[in-house]
Amino acid sequence: MNSGAVQENGRIITDMAGRKVTLPQKIEKVYPVSPVEMVLIYTLAPDLLAGWSYYMAADQSDYILPEYKKLPVLAWTTRGSVSNVEEVIKMKPSLILMVTEIKAANKEYADKLEQLAKIPVVMLDNNINKMEELYLTAGKVLDREERAGKLAAYCRETLELVASKKPLLKERNPVTVYYAEGRRGLETEPRGSWHAEIIEFVGGLNVAEPGLPASGAIGRSPVSMEQVLAWNPEVILISYFHDGESSSYPMILGEKSWKNVRAVKARQVYEIPTGPFNWFDRPPAISRLIGIRWVANLLYPDVYPFDFRSEVKRFYSLFYHYQLSEQELDELAARAQRVQ
Repeated sequence: MNSGAVQENGRIITDMAGRKVTLPQKIEKVYPVSPVEMVLIYTLAPDLLAGWSYYMAADQSDYILPEYKKLPVLAWTTRGSVSNVEEVIKMKPSLILMVTEIKAANKEYADKLEQLAKIPVVMLDNNINKMEELYLTAGKVLDREERAGKLAAYCRETLELVASKKPLLKERNPVTVYYAEGRRGLETEPRGSWHAEIIEFVGGLNVAEPGLPASGAIGRSPVSMEQVLAWNPEVILISYFHDGESSSYPMILGEKSWKNVRAVKARQVYEIPTGPFNWFDRPPAISRLIGIRWVANLLYPDVYPFDFRSEVKRFYSLFYHYQLSEQELDELAARAQRVQ
């Protein structure tokens, strides 16, 4: 992507989809089309964030800088739908940011959204291997190149760590993982889903086969206890919605129906930290960077080094503008490390 030419009415840039976009000379407010873009903007330029994409639970917003906690909650512009264009226009953003798969249908949608809203739409690639380029491109778009360079360097370091260590796993059987969602832990994301790609990215094997029917637009395929027992995963990763849904962590570790699962027997059950943003999924955003390092170490501790406290502290300071206390580190680690 290049910074492009300068015209009287703004800058012309080329986004990661190869689209020419004319931006205003000064960016004052950026509208995220979903939580994925929201996290990116907060890490790079929180002062430009038009608002949050959802209501945060108290234990999530605790990690947000006070001056941004009261930003409005925005309507999503769901991929392929332009039903919320009027809400976007009311916010009067300088531009709309979209992090998505680069394909023809999404380009057409971005063009249509731009025409209807009369606001420039910038597309960025959601490919997990392009996080460094994503930050460098966003830095040019938002005129935050110096900070973007620092965040991009962390992306590069993380991806290079995984790439350099993966050859050491070639002679091993991959560690099998079940991603547990829902109140009872009996919803999941199959192999190939954007929502669970960290597992295979670091060399694990998602036990849920491709093609499982989803329960709705957000995924979360329902499965039976019998199916989980048949899969018999070595590791279980647990996620849940903070808005009205309790974690299945106590149930999985405590109920008889789960006791014969290999991961439960070995106490290899972990709840994914979510403050302020999920490390793994929901949204599958740039916050997954710390999740990549964490999951890699959980699955292959002898291959992937990870000092939980020092690395999490470093990440939160760099990306979230936040200095974690020792108590907050304890809270993040409480269910994210092996139960003895």
